[in-house]
Amino acid sequence: MEFIAHKQIGSGKEKVFVMHHWMGDSTSYDSMLPYLNTDEYTYVFVDLRGYGRSKEMRGTYSVEEASSDAIKLINSFGWNKFHLIGHSMSGMIVQKIAVDNPLRVKSVVAITPVPACGSPGPKEMMDFFESAALNNDEAAMECVNTLTSNRYTKTFAKNMVTGIRQWSTSEARLGYMNMFFHTDFSESVKGLRTPILVLFGEHDFEGSEAFMRNTFLQWYPNAQLECCKASGHYPMIETPVALVAAIEKFLSANS
Repeated sequence: MEFIAHKQIGSGKEKVFVMHHWMGDSTSYDSMLPYLNTDEYTYVFVDLRGYGRSKEMRGTYSVEEASSDAIKLINSFGWNKFHLIGHSMSGMIVQKIAVDNPLRVKSVVAITPVPACGSPGPKEMMDFFESAALNNDEAAMECVNTLTSNRYTKTFAKNMVTGIRQWSTSEARLGYMNMFFHTDFSESVKGLRTPILVLFGEHDFEGSEAFMRNTFLQWYPNAQLECCKASGHYPMIETPVALVAAIEKFLSANS
């Protein structure tokens, strides 16, 4: 059986499965690694199909496939119960895993996530994202700048885009883009009692807090919403120490 690539950090009894965003692979979390509590937690960081060390793995790039890949890997570890962390597009995937495995998932951390209803937009936006997914570096840099409120240097956005071109295939980027724009399993998650921490960036796209309140906080009885101060869409890169503190406080409360 072929598994998606992964790396383990720590050896604690609490198991934590971590998934990445659209513009980067598992290395997007690297700035957080020195601050993790590796005595209490075992963190596994994965690369989705078409990304990082799973770059050669092709697929349908659907939420069902990504969820299935995750559970296959988790089962190979022998984990019975575990926590989930997802960022942006994988914030959608961890919800799918949770709703399909309600007795096994102890808690979910959704970082600047896509909700279970997806995030569809007008055709112009879809076309813009498609060009960013394929080969338009200027469009991709504009995506990064928009999601961080244009607060950083051109080099920051350029490095993000250079990385995504190296870390992933255009087929995967396009496939997962269609996933988070067009997937909707929101009816199945309504009422799910799994504790879920929803983190939004203070400087993420305009209206992100309201978007989370109108989705996650309406659907999940045990959801709580917190702001990542001084961060945009990428708190693991922008404010890693603060993000680890928020995550581990929540994990501790649900362990």
